[in-house]
Amino acid sequence: MTLEAAPPRPVVDLRVILGATLAAIIAVLALVSLAWTPHGAASLTPLAEPDASHWIGTDAIGRDGISVLMAATLTTLLLSVFVTLASLFVGIPIGVALALRLPATRHTAHAIGMLPPALLIGMVVSGLAAPANLTLFLAIAVPGVVVAAMVSRQALAPLWHRDYVTAARLAGLRPLATAQRHVLPRLLPQLAALGLELLAIAILIEVSLSFAGLGVLSPGASLGLMLRDSQQVMTIRPLLILVPGAVAVITSLALMLAASGLRGVRHGA
Repeated sequence: MTLEAAPPRPVVDLRVILGATLAAIIAVLALVSLAWTPHGAASLTPLAEPDASHWIGTDAIGRDGISVLMAATLTTLLLSVFVTLASLFVGIPIGVALALRLPATRHTAHAIGMLPPALLIGMVVSGLAAPANLTLFLAIAVPGVVVAAMVSRQALAPLWHRDYVTAARLAGLRPLATAQRHVLPRLLPQLAALGLELLAIAILIEVSLSFAGLGVLSPGASLGLMLRDSQQVMTIRPLLILVPGAVAVITSLALMLAASGLRGVRHGA
C-alpha cells in the first residue's frame, strides 16, 4: 500500500492580499458615513482652507470635504457593486449557454473594453432624457453583460470537454446542471477576478459620466459629482478635486490588482 502525498495547498497571491486589503479599507471608511462623518451636514465657511479639522477644506457651499468624500465614495461603490452584480448574473449564464452550443474561440474580451461603449451609451441614453440612475445602469450593465458573457464562455469552453464532464453528461446529467456542479466551481477564482475587474471599471465609468453631467446630479453625492463640482475652484482648493480623483483611481487599481492575483489561482485537481 502506497500513500500519495496530498496536493499542495494553493498559496494566496500577495497581489490579492494587498489589493483586497486596500479596497476593503476604502469600503469600510465609506460605510462608516452611514453612521458618522467628521462634521455631518453642518454648514461651514465656504471654501475654507485645509486645517486640522477640515483636512481637505470645505466646498463651495460650506460642506466639510472629508464628510462629503465619505458619502460620495459610498454612493459610487454601491452603484458600481449593484450594476456589476447585475452584469454577472445575466452575463455568466449567457456565457455558459454559448459555451454549450458554440465551438471554442480565441476571441475574448477585457473589462477595460467597457469604457468606450459605456460612455457612448451614457450619452445616448442621457440624450433621451432618461433618469440619471437609469443612464448609469445601462451604461455600465450593457457592456458589462457582454464582457461577462465573452470571458465566461472563453473560460468554460476548454473544461467542457474534460473527461469528468463527459462522464457526467453520459450519466444523464443535463448540460446546465453539469456546468453548475462540475465546471463553474473550478472557475470560481477566474469568475471572482472577472467580477473585481468589472467593479473597477464600473467605478471609473460612474466617475466619468457624473463628471460629464450624465450621471449622479446634485443634491446627490458621488466621486464623479465631487470632481465636477470642484473643478471651478481647483486653482484655489486643489485638494477638493485631487483627493476624490485619487480615491477613485486607487480603489480601481486595488481591485484590478486583486483580480490579477486571482487569475493566477488554479483549482485543485
